[in-house]
Amino acid sequence: MRYSFLLFLVICSFLAKGQELLSELPLRDARAVSTDEIGNIYIVFEDNSLVQYNDRGDSLTNFRNIQNGVLAHIDTRNPLKLLLFYPDFSKIIILDRMLSLKNEIDLRQLNIFRVGAVGMAMDGNIWVYDLNNVQLLKIDENLNKINKSDDLRSAIQSFPDPISLEEQDRKVYLLDSLKGIYVFDQFANFLNNIELFHVKQLQVYNASLVYISNDSLYNYNPATAASQSIPLPQDEDFITARIDRGKLYLLFKNKLRIYNLAP
Repeated sequence: MRYSFLLFLVICSFLAKGQELLSELPLRDARAVSTDEIGNIYIVFEDNSLVQYNDRGDSLTNFRNIQNGVLAHIDTRNPLKLLLFYPDFSKIIILDRMLSLKNEIDLRQLNIFRVGAVGMAMDGNIWVYDLNNVQLLKIDENLNKINKSDDLRSAIQSFPDPISLEEQDRKVYLLDSLKGIYVFDQFANFLNNIELFHVKQLQVYNASLVYISNDSLYNYNPATAASQSIPLPQDEDFITARIDRGKLYLLFKNKLRIYNLAP
């Protein structure tokens, strides 16, 4: 908890001083960025392709699927098992570290036709939020149900419409931009709701919630309710920001800027 807060203070100090870029990677029609625990960078492009780069910006390999609609989300925290989500056809694709296809999972076989969000569980299974049944489920790659929440309409008198979910430290964080962040335990039991609204993107980083809202990057400590913020670039080509392994990643449509956050 202390580490993540100190890191954010480093970010604030870093941007205030206007330090040099660590590197800048030229791109074309980028749409999303993610990273993994060993320093690889993953860029999603407008043509639905996913390209993997090393920490020096060298292109390593790529993957593209056009049969399943738009690639809406990638979970790359485990470099050996990447998750790609295609909501148009309720499809999940699992890739190995070389972006080769390992498995394709059709959630419609579980009668899940409207999926709000998916994410990789820390044990290698998969979290799925079923919009029709208003339920959070954990499944394996063979479509076996491992855990599931109650119908949230009866459990918490709410109807979450999430845009993302992420598991960290045995908790699942389900982001609804309008209603806040719904927190569950590792068995899909609802714990509480964190009232952070108008959040565009959430990253659970150590014990802090790092999120984008109102053109700023925020660091929120759930234990103390302390929050810090820094402004993000107002360039019309700016897309998103991410922190990982002591680095800050700023994605623009035509480039990725990487800053070293080491003090």
